[in-house]
Amino acid sequence: MNSYKIVVGVDVSKNSFTATVLYDNKRESFEVKSDPVEFEKKIKPYLKKFKKSDMLIIMEHTGVYHLKLANYLYENNYQVAVVNPFSIRKFMEAKMTRVKTDKTDSYFIAQYGRTFFDGELYKPKPDVEKEIEVKLKILEDLQHQLTNLRNQRESLSHVPIPIKKLKENLEYYDELIEKIEKNIKELEKEIKELTKKNYQEEYKLLKSIPGISDRVIGVVIAMFGGFKRFKSVKKAASYAGLNPSPYESGASVKKSGSIKKMGNPYARKILYMAALSAIRFNKYCRELYERLVSKGKAKKLALVAVAHKLLRQAYGVLKNRRPLR
Repeated sequence: MNSYKIVVGVDVSKNSFTATVLYDNKRESFEVKSDPVEFEKKIKPYLKKFKKSDMLIIMEHTGVYHLKLANYLYENNYQVAVVNPFSIRKFMEAKMTRVKTDKTDSYFIAQYGRTFFDGELYKPKPDVEKEIEVKLKILEDLQHQLTNLRNQRESLSHVPIPIKKLKENLEYYDELIEKIEKNIKELEKEIKELTKKNYQEEYKLLKSIPGISDRVIGVVIAMFGGFKRFKSVKKAASYAGLNPSPYESGASVKKSGSIKKMGNPYARKILYMAALSAIRFNKYCRELYERLVSKGKAKKLALVAVAHKLLRQAYGVLKNRRPLR
């Protein structure tokens, strides 16, 4: 139980904000269109009795839809919390609720905020981090398109039509592929320039880790915020979905943990791809990989462990402000 005297749980959707307000022994609800100004009008009456510092407004991380409200409330000096939807879902499961409505969701978000929330309050990312993150997402989309086009071209190349006609049709794909490849290179260059210019020390420290690419550095800076908002490497690994979940039952059934894909999928993917390079050039990662494989672990599982190791190395150099030796 925290010290907030009034908690507002908000279920955010594309078109509306549904809220439940808990204070004293009362429970009240309201819904407005997805307009932060309209939302504030609904909560202002409560400020006649409570200070802003007594009020916690809590919502789930919804990708992008929560940002408009969270940023507006932050700029107007409200206490705002943005939490992982998985935490809310597990809380609802523990309460054994079977009802699923926006109003019910907002109530359980408020209950979670009043009962369990003890994390850091929301703070918007600096503009340069937002810019890097947007470029990383565009880069991911372009690479998906590139993979699809290459696969489609390969499939078309086996269609039994005259060679001249086939060549003409394949040229359409070749032009698109060439253009996307050029865009990818330009974006990678822009991401590198942004990180080097705005985070010179962090870039240099992360570059001391063999196997860390400029894209990984972009992810660490923009998505992890340089680890500034993580109190431990365990929490950072959890954010990326790289923490194994142990399975035990009684005294006899014990299984090795598996990775639960509940964190940031893009961060996890980039770290996993970096692990492929790290087992070649990073002696600590190579030793870990070889040791796990020699013990009979699957290569994919060993690579996940290497990705986790890379994350720990990145966390260590930034927190200690010393390069990897």
